[in-house]
Order: sequence, then C-alpha cells, then structure tokens
Amino acid sequence: MPTAPIIINKLEDKQMRISKVIIFMVSMLFLTHFAFTQDFDALKAEIHSKLRDKRCNMPLSECSCPEAKEMKGYIDALLETGTAKDEIYYKVAKKFSLKTILDENVKKELEKRLTAEAGENRPQIVLESNSFNFGEVKKDQGKVSTVFKLSNQGNVALVIKNIKASCTCTTASLSIGKDKSPYFDTKGAPADWQMEIKPKEKAELEVVLDLAHNSVKLGDLMREVIIVSNDSLYPELSVRVEAKVLDREFSGQLEDGIRVIKLKASKYKFEPDPMVVKKGEKIRLVAASSDVPHGISIADFKVNLTIPAGKSNSVEFIADKEGSFPVHCNVFCGPDHNKMRGTLIVK
Repeated sequence: MPTAPIIINKLEDKQMRISKVIIFMVSMLFLTHFAFTQDFDALKAEIHSKLRDKRCNMPLSECSCPEAKEMKGYIDALLETGTAKDEIYYKVAKKFSLKTILDENVKKELEKRLTAEAGENRPQIVLESNSFNFGEVKKDQGKVSTVFKLSNQGNVALVIKNIKASCTCTTASLSIGKDKSPYFDTKGAPADWQMEIKPKEKAELEVVLDLAHNSVKLGDLMREVIIVSNDSLYPELSVRVEAKVLDREFSGQLEDGIRVIKLKASKYKFEPDPMVVKKGEKIRLVAASSDVPHGISIADFKVNLTIPAGKSNSVEFIADKEGSFPVHCNVFCGPDHNKMRGTLIVK
C-alpha cells in the first residue's frame, strides 16, 4: 500500500500536468485572438484605404469627420458579422453612393453590378466637369461665379431633390431651360422642392462665391456644392470651386459709387488697419464700438466722429489727396488711449 508521501507526490504531478494543459490552452486562445485581431485590423485598414468620405473626398483612413465616422462604424459592424470584403464594398456603395469608392478597379466592378441591378429604366446624372479654379482673386472683387453643365443620360426623368453649399459664402442655383431655382446655401432646398431633368436634357448649375464674406480668409480656398438626385448609382454628387484669395487692394466695398468701410473700434485698435482707399472716392466710414465709447479723428479730412459704447455711427468724406494719414481715437477709452492709432492710405 502506497505511503502518504508517494500519494501526495502523485497528486502534485497530476495537478502540475493539469496546470500545464490549462496554461497551454490559454496561450493558444490568446495567440488565436491576437492573430485574429491582427487579421481584422489589417483587413479593416485595407478596406479603408480603398474608400473615401463622400463629403470631403479624403481617403477614409485619413478622415475623422462625422460622415467618415459613420462609414467606419458601418464597416466595423459588417466585419464583425463576417461579411466578405467584396460584399462590404458593395454594401458601402449601395448605402453611401458609388462616389465613396476610391479604388478604380473596385469601382468599375461595382458600377457594372449596380447598373445591372438598376436595369435599363433609370436616370443617369452626368457632369461635364466637377471642379473650377478661379485662380488668384481679391476679397474686394465681391461675388464671382461659374457654371457647371450637367445632363440626364438615362431614359427616365432625373429628379434633383436638393442642392446644398458647404459654406455660407457659397450659393447655387439650377437652371433647366427657362426655369431657374432660387439660390440655395448651407440650408439647402426646402423639403418639398425638386426639379426634373428629362432624358437627354441638359441643365446648368451656377455656383456663386462671395469673396467679401466674413468666412473667406486669405490663402487657398475650396468650397463644394452637393447635388442630391434619384440616380441610384450616384444619389449624391458634388462640384468644387477653388481660389487663392489675396488681400483686397482697397478696403471696404463700393456701394452706389461710395466706398463703404465697416470699421471696428475696440481697446485699443481699429480694424481694418490700415484703411486703403482710392484718391477722389467718396468714403463712408461705418464705425462700431465693441466695448466702451470710442471716437475717430482724421484731421487731414476733418473727420471727427464719436461712437457710443456697443453702438455704431457713420461719417462721409472725400479722399481728395494722396498720402498716408494718421487716425486717432478722440474719446478717452482707458489707460492706453494714446496708443489707439491707425492709418488711412489714399492711393
């Protein structure tokens, strides 16, 4: 009969073998999970690299805007259910538009599949061009515009359901024959608005860019207008306008022959500064105070204006001589009142 120490040793050996088996199984599970995670992440990265965001057109892997996040969440859900890669591309194109497919080979195959599904009786929106560059422009040019030509190459009516601009500085209007829509901005068209383009009929989309708008900054500019239609392959398309915005040659804007300059006065500066005007022009300064009472004095043109706190006031004069002229605040506005200076340049 085995002694107690021998029995204990045998039990310990058995427990050790069991422990080794458990450790081995846990290790294999961990390695399997690790390998699966790597494969999952690699597949997701590959799919993201072949897609783009439908709004900003950036590759999906580089974009973090709300629309891109929605697409990524949709793709993750499909991956978690074991959906095949090619089927994911199809479902994304179906849900978000064929425009989201960045890879041309994938896009070509999907276009064949979606075209076959849609059948012969479908509208087909076609843009002659989807971008226009205004080149170098100046803020004081005000509104500039260009026209994009589009047509319906399908054999049933193409219904334009919405037109929406990406920025408040941009508006767009659709013309079909003699019919012309209102100009739509970032709010888009009303819910009950639509226009029809008949088969083989052409239309024009006028895009207007207001360079004087506050949202337009100096440097490179890009704005988009989104067109929503009943084309099942491309339910959303966009056109893009670009420009390089330079500083205005003269301040303000001409209104009925008068150069109107909106001047902001605050502790302890004037904006814009300097003010640049053309010799011989009639100038109207519309000055607003954003804090305490201020004033504007341009002695060479006998300008002497007071501006109540939080309000505005205006004055007119003729810029009848060239040169650089000092602008002062003529109302005490605080300890650094004497530093509140500006310049008027007459060319």
